[in-house]
Amino acid sequence: MLLADVENLLEELFQSGFDTVHDSTLEAMENMTNLTEQYGMAYLSELLGALTKGLAMRRHQLEKREDGMAGLYVKLNEYIYLCKEKTACDRGKNYYAPEG
Repeated sequence: MLLADVENLLEELFQSGFDTVHDSTLEAMENMTNLTEQYGMAYLSELLGALTKGLAMRRHQLEKREDGMAGLYVKLNEYIYLCKEKTACDRGKNYYAPEG
């Protein structure tokens, strides 16, 4: 499931930290950005792209400063949570009140 894959990437990022992001994680995030865009999930793709770009830039900074990456990370997690809740509600609705 696409949302689970994004969630796994975010968990990997949480474990590695924003300052020590591995090249393979950034590559996976870029791939996921493109995939979510192909699936029509524009907002998710936009958030992932911004986070990926910001983390790549952050790796080359000598001086640490507030750059909004934590805020993007939180928005992504909230979005994934809300999508999963919406999916669960839709499943329940379809189970208890099937159309037709």
